[in-house]
Amino acid sequence: MTTFPSSIPSHDEVDIWSIPLDKTDDDFDALRDLLDTTELERYNKLHPNHQHRYLISHAACRHILGHYTKTPARQIIYSKNDHGKPALDHEHPVYFNLSHSHDLALLAISSHSEVGIDVEYINHKAQWQKIAQRFFTAEEVSFLLNQPEERQEELFFQIWTRKEAYIKAIGTGLKTSLSSFSVISGNTIAPLNSAKSKATWYLQDLNLSTLYKTAMVQATPIKKIRYYSY
Repeated sequence: MTTFPSSIPSHDEVDIWSIPLDKTDDDFDALRDLLDTTELERYNKLHPNHQHRYLISHAACRHILGHYTKTPARQIIYSKNDHGKPALDHEHPVYFNLSHSHDLALLAISSHSEVGIDVEYINHKAQWQKIAQRFFTAEEVSFLLNQPEERQEELFFQIWTRKEAYIKAIGTGLKTSLSSFSVISGNTIAPLNSAKSKATWYLQDLNLSTLYKTAMVQATPIKKIRYYSY
C-alpha cells in the first residue's frame, strides 16, 4: 500500500517518487480509464512492449498528483507549454516532471519551482562515444575521455541525464541544443551563450540504483529530498 506524505514539499524540499514498471498484477483496464484523450492517443501509438510501462507510469503520476492537489486522479487536468511540457491546471502550486526508462519511472514534485528529472537505464550496447561526440560540448567530451576508461560509460550516462533534466526543467525539450550548455561545472547550470536567459538552474545527481543514472534540475537550490515509493 502506498504511503503518501502528509504535506506538500516545503520551499527548500523536493519529493521524488520511484515507480516500478515491471508490475503484472495491475488492472490495466482501470488504469486506462484514468488517462485523458491525449494520453490515450499516445498510448495507442506505442508498441505493445512499451504500452504497459507508459500506462503504469502515467496512471501512477495521476494518483500521486491527485494526492497533492486533493483531486481525483481522473479529474487531473494538464496544460502544456509551447514545447509540450505538461503542467497542472489547478489552483495548487505543484510543479512536476516524469521520466521513465526500462523498468523504472521517477516523478519529481516541487511546490515552488519548475523541475526536471531524467532517469536512464545503463545500456551497455549503446554507442555512447558517438552520442557524446554529437551532443556534448567540447569541454564535456574532453572531460569524459580523460577519465579512467572503466568509468567513462557510467559518466556518459550521468552527463546525459543532467542534460535531459535541464531541458525538461526549462520546458523547451530538444528545442534547446544539448551542446549549448555544460553540466560538469559544479551544481549549477547556465547557458554558454544566451542573451535570452541568464537564470541559474541547480543540479542534483540521484543515486537510486546501480542499474540507472538519474539527475534532477530546478530553479532554486535543492536543500532536501524526500523519497517515496509507489
